[in-house]
Amino acid sequence: MTVPPGPAASEDRRRTTRGRRGEARFTCLGADAAPPFEAVTSASVVAVADDGRLVLADLARGLDLPGGHVQRGDASAEETVRRETWEEVRAELAEPRLVEVIESDYFGPDDLTYMVIYVARVRRLAPWTDGHESAGRVILPPDDFLARYRGRRPELMRHLVTSALATLAGGSPAAPATERG
Repeated sequence: MTVPPGPAASEDRRRTTRGRRGEARFTCLGADAAPPFEAVTSASVVAVADDGRLVLADLARGLDLPGGHVQRGDASAEETVRRETWEEVRAELAEPRLVEVIESDYFGPDDLTYMVIYVARVRRLAPWTDGHESAGRVILPPDDFLARYRGRRPELMRHLVTSALATLAGGSPAAPATERG
């Protein structure tokens, strides 16, 4: 059973500030990239139910993949993604597999950081109760999620979901891309 982090552990290891000036560059490096954990700022997962539908977080910004910032007490990106998935959608994951590493120059060209994206089957959905980090969980077919996704980078989300499902099926992820935004 997943245990919530203690007070010291619930602090983001590296805070991001809203209102950053200028555009950040995001470069997809692929699943073979191996950034040092100290430079990883966040982890997300394409969580797949047994029937192939995605388990999604209902957040203030809209539907999104479960995930979030690495916290001070996290020992690995996999631990971050498991914790965030539990906090946001009350799901336990089977073995996460790395799908994409996204390099960002958000903090400047001399201070590169990384977001990691996993895919995993959902091992168990716990009963939903109020008071979690999201308004609820939504379970949708991948195409329905992609049609409803309202994030700033829909083409990146399409790449992540498509690559994740290909990885889960034993195929290879789509080619990496670079984008600004």
